[in-house]
Amino acid sequence: MKKKRLIILMAIILIISLIPIPMTAEDGGTKTYTAVLYKIIVWHKIIDDNSGDYKTGTEIYFFPNNFKNLNDY
Repeated sequence: MKKKRLIILMAIILIISLIPIPMTAEDGGTKTYTAVLYKIIVWHKIIDDNSGDYKTGTEIYFFPNNFKNLNDY
């Protein structure tokens, strides 16, 4: 009985740590999806206001590097 509860609890913790929280930055439209175990950044950042250049692309960071500020990447 205790073993079954432990397995269910571990499965719930694993599922919760894989669910991302989406956020949008005010830098031109960069979107981040952050979970406990990973962070996905979909870049669309304005580099230079005068030329209109953008940084685009997708990057994935895994634990423990996923807790940095967006400016540190």
